[in-house]
Amino acid sequence: METNDTALAEQPQDEEEKPVDLTAGREIMDQIPESPNQRRYLIPTLQKIQNTYRYLPDPVIKLLMAKLRISRAEIYGVISFYPQLMTTEPGKYIIKICYGTACFVKGAEIIANKIDEKYHICAGETDKSKLYTLQFASCLGNCGAAPMALIGDDTHGTIDPEQVLDLLGSYKLEDDEPPADTEETKAE
Repeated sequence: METNDTALAEQPQDEEEKPVDLTAGREIMDQIPESPNQRRYLIPTLQKIQNTYRYLPDPVIKLLMAKLRISRAEIYGVISFYPQLMTTEPGKYIIKICYGTACFVKGAEIIANKIDEKYHICAGETDKSKLYTLQFASCLGNCGAAPMALIGDDTHGTIDPEQVLDLLGSYKLEDDEPPADTEETKAE
C-alpha cells in the first residue's frame, strides 16, 4: 500500500492550502547521495526539510518518497514517532510549555488551559490567526524557574499562570520588535 490513509486523515486540513515552492525541496533531494541503502538518509532529510520550510509540506514529502523509493506510510511512521517533526505549518510562535514534574506541580496545566480557553488550541494545534502553535515538552531543563515555557526563541521562567495571557499578548503577528521588558530567564 502506497499511502497511510489513517495518518493523512488525522492531519487537520486547512481551508485553503497555499502552494509550496518546491525549489528548496528539490535542492535537498539533490543532496542525497545515490546509495543502495538510501533509507538511512530519511531522518536527516526530514530535518533539512523542516529547517527549510518550518514543517514538512506534503508536496516535498512526495519528492522524498520518489527519491528514496519508500512509501508514504514508511515516512509517516517516522514522522509520527518524533514529536518535533510537524506536518502542518506552525504558527509564527511555537509555545513549548514544560510539563516536567516541577513545572506541572507549579501550574503548567493551568497555563495550558488558559491558552486553550483564549486561543482554542491544545497541544499540537495552531490558532486560527497562525500566531501560536502549542506544544508540550517533557522537560526544558530549568526546574528552578518552574513553571516555564519557550515562546519562539524566548525562554520564560516562573510564569504566573494568571499572567500568561498578558505575556502572550506581547507577541504580535507582524514583524515588530520582540517583546520588551518581559521577565525572561535564559536557560544556561
